[in-house]
Amino acid sequence: MAQPVIQTAFTSGEWAPNLNARVDVAKYHTGAALLENFYVDYRGGATASPGSKYIYQCLSGTNAVRLIPFQASLAISYILVFENLKLYFLNNGVPVVETAKTITGITKANPGVVTHGGGAYVNGDRVFITGVAGMTQVNGNYYTVAGATGTTFQLADLAGNLINTNVAFYSAYTSGGTVARVYTIASPYASTELNQIKYAQDVNIMAFCHPNYTPYILTLIGATNWTLAPIVIGPTIPPPTASLAFATTLGAGTWHYAYRITSVDVNGQESSPSALITSVLASPLLDLRTTPGTNTLSWTGVTGAVSYNIYKALPRQSNAISAGTMFGFIGNTTSTTFYDSNYLPDFSINSPIVTNPFSGTGVQSVVMGVTGSYAGLAFPAVTFTPVSGGTGATGFALIQATAVTVAGGGGSGGGGVGAYLVGDVLGLAGGLFLSVTAVASGGVTAVSIANPGSISGGTIPANNLPVLTHSRGIGNPGVGTGATFTVTWGVTGVTINTPGLGYLAAPTVSFSTGAATATATTGTAVTGNPTVPAFHQQRLFLMGLTSSPNQINASNPSAIFNFNVSDPILASDAFQGTLNSGQLNTIQSAISQPQGLIILTDRLAWLINGGSPGAAFNAIDAVANAQIFNGSSNPPPLIAVDDILYIQAKNSIVRDLIFNYSKQVYTGADISVQSSHLFFGYQILEWAFAEEPCKLVWAVRNDGILLCLTFLREQEMIAWTHRVTEGSYKSIASITETSLIGNVDAVYTVVQRSINGVIVQYIERFVEQFFPIGATNAWQVDAGLRYDGASTLSFTGAQHLAGATVTGLATDNTGKVTVITPFVMATTGAFTLPAPASPATGYTRVVVGLAYTPKFKTLGIDTGNPTIQGKMKKLPEVTVRVANTLGLQIGTDFDNLVNMEDLIVGNVGKNTNEVVLDLVTGDAKQALDPAWTVPGQYCIQQSLPYPATILGLIPQIAVGDTPK
Repeated sequence: MAQPVIQTAFTSGEWAPNLNARVDVAKYHTGAALLENFYVDYRGGATASPGSKYIYQCLSGTNAVRLIPFQASLAISYILVFENLKLYFLNNGVPVVETAKTITGITKANPGVVTHGGGAYVNGDRVFITGVAGMTQVNGNYYTVAGATGTTFQLADLAGNLINTNVAFYSAYTSGGTVARVYTIASPYASTELNQIKYAQDVNIMAFCHPNYTPYILTLIGATNWTLAPIVIGPTIPPPTASLAFATTLGAGTWHYAYRITSVDVNGQESSPSALITSVLASPLLDLRTTPGTNTLSWTGVTGAVSYNIYKALPRQSNAISAGTMFGFIGNTTSTTFYDSNYLPDFSINSPIVTNPFSGTGVQSVVMGVTGSYAGLAFPAVTFTPVSGGTGATGFALIQATAVTVAGGGGSGGGGVGAYLVGDVLGLAGGLFLSVTAVASGGVTAVSIANPGSISGGTIPANNLPVLTHSRGIGNPGVGTGATFTVTWGVTGVTINTPGLGYLAAPTVSFSTGAATATATTGTAVTGNPTVPAFHQQRLFLMGLTSSPNQINASNPSAIFNFNVSDPILASDAFQGTLNSGQLNTIQSAISQPQGLIILTDRLAWLINGGSPGAAFNAIDAVANAQIFNGSSNPPPLIAVDDILYIQAKNSIVRDLIFNYSKQVYTGADISVQSSHLFFGYQILEWAFAEEPCKLVWAVRNDGILLCLTFLREQEMIAWTHRVTEGSYKSIASITETSLIGNVDAVYTVVQRSINGVIVQYIERFVEQFFPIGATNAWQVDAGLRYDGASTLSFTGAQHLAGATVTGLATDNTGKVTVITPFVMATTGAFTLPAPASPATGYTRVVVGLAYTPKFKTLGIDTGNPTIQGKMKKLPEVTVRVANTLGLQIGTDFDNLVNMEDLIVGNVGKNTNEVVLDLVTGDAKQALDPAWTVPGQYCIQQSLPYPATILGLIPQIAVGDTPK
């Protein structure tokens, strides 16, 4: 006699055939042999996969398209759509469009021509038309602009085919309507490069890395105002450059002074240092450390600066201070004037050293050619002009005396009181010191340069220069008078302030004044473009450089594009390191976690922190510890609550990674082993986690199949299924959106389909499965559209399904829901449904799209110990416990299915004795072929566009006495 046996859940998902003998494993009894177009509900049941809504047709049917989620906040989210060299945006299920233009006319012609008010479109633009009276057939559709003039364009479909509006399908235009362009910006990435993009987001910005390009930053300013530009490495605020001036109350002496100024912005980011502000334009001065006095620095303010940091070198006797001297911090001011009355420099805080660790190379040095002659001219600005790529190099000229001749010898004659003597030292403007080498009648006849001086700004002193100081040995002032000199001032060198980056060849060097010439030399090329970005502890990490794939570079905190360092190193400096562990570790991705920064490489996972889980790390204290020796592949990992899910490097095995608090290390396991047949021989190209409402991971396989994982660690639920459609899945992303059931994680896909003989790619969105008033809420078709409105029999707007066989559900104006008999969609996208049964006169809601078939097959039945494996079995009847379900079929195999009578509208339920009027929640009982078999398996299929959820199965089992 047959006895009932219940299967209460399907939380093991689609069970791998190679595990079919493992009836000893508890998870076997919650698995299924096939779950196609089903997913496992986190409460245990198996639910037919949601249908998808058609959103938009991609620009190309064959070139790669990449969807990337942009979640600025819970309420602000976009899908980024990357195509070949273009980027556009979806928001709440529709493409973002620009401000609409008013339509003033549409011709009935071949092709139809639209006239609009103002602002020319460009051929190839995509536009959206709505609100037209008369020719209403164009409303709610996207078109391609062709034959554009200032205020007109020809209508073309999304494949670029011109549209003939001079046919009966189109009514005559009468008035109104608007047209709006789909907002699109340029992208550097070709379609063949999209799979290598990796990204990291911080509120309204997203950093992109790619091995072929310098990093880019995408910034959201407004819905139709986005910028995508290369990241400019370095401070975003410049140093003071104008009117750098030095004044003093000190008297003449033998000591020289030098300072540097940096700008500080509202975020605390500090600029590179200014050119030297020195005392060389004055005479050498007394020692400020022993003589009361004040050196006054002044400069022109910098836009965006909220304060300025002042750095000072130790005073130097006799010789001017050069740019390479160490400078220490002496103070901060919000003014553009600073008074130094003997502040002692703190050399533990030095002015920033501008660095750029990435692509290309910077200017390393400048070799002078002709020094020029600058007496009386303005101080020259230095310009570096790229020859083949590169940007950002800056520097300033070093002006010194290169030759001196005597203009007037002076002296009192006869070697008297006012005479000059050989060996006298004469000080001139600009810190120039001369040594007298010959005299005649007390006057100077020849000199040599003892110190060429240094001029850092302003106007170069004009000839003839008088003597400012005259010394004759230590403590003995000279007494000569009247000597003047002709000085040739020239550019003797260029100090590199910022080396820039990306120079493939040395840039040319030019000077704004004078005739100096110079040649730049570039440094050794650095290690290429970073390939992995991450944000962690207010720093931007750019990692995995193309020629140094295990290299990590971290920016300054709160200054994410600034990679400057100090000497000595400060905790707040940028830093660089490499992950070394026997073999080369190529960095694949990084995730910010409470315990530190998790970096996944193709060899193992690393945890970087300050030495213990959760400890902050910096340029001084940073520790990298290996965690688990399973490498990761290219698709970025997913965060599922507190688990990290990643695809193993050696194959398409999926693993999880979670912090083990008892061991204080990250550990994990293979979470694809139960469904290994879905992975062996395949690759996962992209995936997305949609936590709400169903805790699902969707993964695009390289053959176009979509895998689905229900993952709920606290319930020990790991259940894989798979989804197929009329085409191939190519890309996927998930963002949070507001729906009728609250905030949900909306899943968007790119699907490649063959429509009317043409290969196209559609962006589609999975719909929420929510049935507050029954089957009329159902949407169980792909690439579908829904009509909601006045009762009618005729519909338009489904041209994206032209030539395809479609089906769906129609709700008439009495509320009755019927299945649309499959039909071939017309090329115009218009269709008419048969009139409903009286008293209904038309339909107020229609969902139409491509059919897909959910299929379910049980594992071989086993009732425990002693096993019944290998014995003959008969299943005369099965009770299927369902929720919100209609239309299932059941049988011993997919070729021998019968309709489940309890799930047909109008039938009387065997258990309820009530007429089925709408979706059923309860038990549906159906007799099966009573033949004896060994496996004891059976199949369930949903052939109609109704929802279905199987909560449990209760077959009646009769077991034979002997094995087969």
